[in-house]
Amino acid sequence: MSRISQCMIVKNEEKNIERALSWGKNMMWEQIIVDTGSTDRTVELAQQMGASVYSFPWTDDFAAAKNYAIERAKGDWIAFLDADEYMMHEDAEKMKELLDAPDTQRFDGISTGWQQLNEDGHIFSSGTQVRFFRNDPDIRYRRRIHEQLECVSGRELLLGDVTAFLSVFHIGYQREALEEKKSSGRNRRLILKELEEAPDDYEMLGYMGDEAFGEGKWEEAADWYLRSVQNMPAGLPEYDQRSASTFTNFLTIMTEGEKASWERAECIYQSAVERLPKEADFDYVAGRYFASTGQAAEAVNYLERALDKLNRFGCTNRALLLAGNLYEAYELLTRCCFEAGEREKCVTYGTACLQSDKYSMAVLARLLQCLAPNVGQTAEGEKLYGQVMVFLAGLYDRDSLKERLFLWKTAGQAGCSDFAAYLGTRIFNQSERLALGI
Repeated sequence: MSRISQCMIVKNEEKNIERALSWGKNMMWEQIIVDTGSTDRTVELAQQMGASVYSFPWTDDFAAAKNYAIERAKGDWIAFLDADEYMMHEDAEKMKELLDAPDTQRFDGISTGWQQLNEDGHIFSSGTQVRFFRNDPDIRYRRRIHEQLECVSGRELLLGDVTAFLSVFHIGYQREALEEKKSSGRNRRLILKELEEAPDDYEMLGYMGDEAFGEGKWEEAADWYLRSVQNMPAGLPEYDQRSASTFTNFLTIMTEGEKASWERAECIYQSAVERLPKEADFDYVAGRYFASTGQAAEAVNYLERALDKLNRFGCTNRALLLAGNLYEAYELLTRCCFEAGEREKCVTYGTACLQSDKYSMAVLARLLQCLAPNVGQTAEGEKLYGQVMVFLAGLYDRDSLKERLFLWKTAGQAGCSDFAAYLGTRIFNQSERLALGI
């Protein structure tokens, strides 16, 4: 049976350390904590939970600290998750069985799903990460920051893939953690050190762009992203999330910044699509631009293309922006379809929105403008509005006064006065009509 050494580098993680050591405690042969200078109760709590704790002076090098932890490990496999990452208990048990499977013996490491959680605990994007790998002197981390596993000998890592059914959950992108990293200036400092040694490293150039982008320094970010694009190889790996983020953020700057212009952005868009044709975010950013400039038909084309790519190719290591703003994308598409005169599409996408959020007045108003135009109190109108009522019954509860009031008020505000009058006589009882002045 494989022995698993759980390794972790930490600093001031008292909020996370107990969960970080608990989720897989029953499957770990040993738990190794390398502390880089905590001033809170992190070390005390880790020791109470039975972990072996080592001190490592911080040298502005995540890879160095991680490799120090690996060198303390005596297990057959390393489980290297951060303190703000964890697995579900059932997934941890599956991973233990998987590492003992005969087929796994040929792999250097295992790729799992990587689910990023927002402050509400909801997944907003997905990727893959290698958090389980063999305890082999040839396998170590490189780079001071945004570190990656590599073979010291130069051979290529052989990885198994279980992303379809096993995941690591990450909470490190919550607001508090991000603000702490930004205020310290740590990331900028370490990335710049990497670039001193490898000034044409397109990945590090992209990461530097991210730092400026996140700080709202868009002109500076654009310069870093341009350098990154200029140094990218002609062929990129299909799941190159790093390069996809560079292109997506660069396009966002050129279409939403002070000098927004599709003329400036189109060249980068074409380069992005040629290199990463399955990435949906490029089309989503383009769609947002055309929507913001009143070019509704063009916006529909790009937004539909983005959603089609998302549906066909998924959001694992791609489509992070669209996946995190999916409702907003459908809401925008509903609006643009309405403005472009594509009423059937407006109804289709609007219905999808309302199934997610039935109280979106803007979306419902557009649907009603498409479905229930003013036709007067006629037999034709009675028939049409009856059909609309049947359709709405699939979305709204007639027994809920709140939902009935929402329908009636939205119809009035949408300018569908005939339908609002029809609703007033059909969905309210006499006392309710008196109270509403109908």
